[in-house]
Amino acid sequence: MFIALKETLKKCGVVAGDILYVSSDIKTFLFNAAESLGINKKDERNQLLNDFIDCFQETVTDKGTLLFPVFSWDWCRGHGFDVRKTKGEVGTLSNWVLANRKDFQRTQHPMYSFMVWGKDAELLKNMSNQDAWSHSSPFYYFLQNKNAKQLLFNIEAFQGLTFGHFVEQEVRVPYRHPKYFFGCYTDENGNTENRMYSMYVRDIEVESGCNVHNSWLIENKVATHGIWRDNKMVIVDLAKSYPLIKNDMLNNNGENTLIFTKGKLDWTQNQTVLYEIKGL
Repeated sequence: MFIALKETLKKCGVVAGDILYVSSDIKTFLFNAAESLGINKKDERNQLLNDFIDCFQETVTDKGTLLFPVFSWDWCRGHGFDVRKTKGEVGTLSNWVLANRKDFQRTQHPMYSFMVWGKDAELLKNMSNQDAWSHSSPFYYFLQNKNAKQLLFNIEAFQGLTFGHFVEQEVRVPYRHPKYFFGCYTDENGNTENRMYSMYVRDIEVESGCNVHNSWLIENKVATHGIWRDNKMVIVDLAKSYPLIKNDMLNNNGENTLIFTKGKLDWTQNQTVLYEIKGL
């Protein structure tokens, strides 16, 4: 089964030495495994997921790097963060990696952390970026590395292309501003201290979101696609996607990248809020 997955990844351009950031919805994968292979017990599912993760590792090899997002906004809600335990809010698979794969390490940012393995795992783990999408963050690392790719597994880009928010910060969209959050942070050694982290958040009167579709990325030749056992896979070249997304925001009012239910992108407007500190 996983030989075909490796072949599909390679047809989509994923090779040894690549940086692969995996965003996923694995419901279809697990449902089909239950239906066609009779995999229903917990230990059987665990073995299946172990084999699934191993397949990605074997594809990029130890010359490459593998990342799973475990983004959480408990920090924004004032609940603190424990790098060893705080679960992510962006997918079952990433939380499974957090709980079960001790060969992965977690990066430090309490809102935008990743489980990482491979060549650059230590580099990523040791990033101490205070700002979520700064030039000291994994998102800038994706831009700087021409072999950085994101796998969208059974999801659309607007559901998982957080890289788009990095671009919003890079072009300084006027409807977002830095917001600083303070809280209790527990590190990998169990030490707890007060820390401050920030994110480039939307103004409170603006309701917007990412509106990037897989088809747009594919049509513009910054992504490839394939199907494996009814699972839709899109591989986005992140460095190539950057100028495409940036140009759409700057010169096309975000027609293909942004959606607003309240507010709009207006480049004649200055930044409406300079900064914000939670609680002030």
